[in-house]
Amino acid sequence: MNNTVANITNKSGTIIGIAVLVLIVLAIIVVKILNIDILALLTTITKTLISKIGKLINKREKRYHRDIVIGKLTEKRMQVKIYRFLNDIIIDLGLKKKGATPYEFLFIVVVISIITSIIGCKLIFNNILMAIIITPIAFAGIMCGLYTKANITHDARIEAIIEAENIISNNIKDGVVVAVRNTIDMMPNLVRAEFEDFLDNVTIKNYHIRTALLELSNNLGSTADDFIKKCIVFELEEEHGLIGIFKDVVEVNNIKTEMRIDMKQKLEQETATIIVVAIMIFTFLGGIMAAFEVVRNFYLHNPIGQIIIAIDLLILVGIFVYLTYIRASEI
Repeated sequence: MNNTVANITNKSGTIIGIAVLVLIVLAIIVVKILNIDILALLTTITKTLISKIGKLINKREKRYHRDIVIGKLTEKRMQVKIYRFLNDIIIDLGLKKKGATPYEFLFIVVVISIITSIIGCKLIFNNILMAIIITPIAFAGIMCGLYTKANITHDARIEAIIEAENIISNNIKDGVVVAVRNTIDMMPNLVRAEFEDFLDNVTIKNYHIRTALLELSNNLGSTADDFIKKCIVFELEEEHGLIGIFKDVVEVNNIKTEMRIDMKQKLEQETATIIVVAIMIFTFLGGIMAAFEVVRNFYLHNPIGQIIIAIDLLILVGIFVYLTYIRASEI
């Protein structure tokens, strides 16, 4: 019985191999007859795909901003929360100033996750189908890694935004535009360019004040959302008696700064502990796999072992995702 199954499997493999070979030969013959430049064809296909994807991404970006302006999307929608999270990351990574957008960033990370998973599963497990399970895990891991890297700039940017908010609040009497214009040289270097763009949008490009403030909020990131909302209310309500809403901004910012620093220290301790535990677990597992061939074969070549490794990775990445979520939701 076993020999029969083996013979059928071998014959099936031979037939598939012959079929693939025939297709390759036919493709070569067609290319020769039609005198097609393979490199030029691949280049054209690649450019077309990039162009189509680029147009789709730009369309999504324009639709998002349009829906925000007309009020179709509110900050409670998950789409808005995800967009702001991605926007904060590209700002902190320095990609925003290079023209990157959240949807472009998301697409690139997805592509990298898929490619990395396919290559990794082929090299480690010799099983490409495992990429279906590993890809979401890889995506979450890459996002957490990028967010962790971005945190180096993130904290400095928050401090700069808070300082800018305090400066504007203390000079808000004659309006946001006047306050920014009169204090532009006092703005922290890290966010001064964003406020200069805001002034250009209002004075040169003739943006409506609400549109200009929303653009400023998008460039500064979600940290400035609450403050920008106050600015919009202050500007649209023509009664400047509303200046009182800025009286507590400085004090509240100081309280938030203290709480943020405390939260950051606790999260860093938890993250460091998890990293140490993860290193110990995978070092132990790697040592056993290196010492015992049976264990190595079970984890690398047996579907059950591969799934166990995937579950371990999922748990580990899940913990980092949770910590990242808390860090992203900081005060």
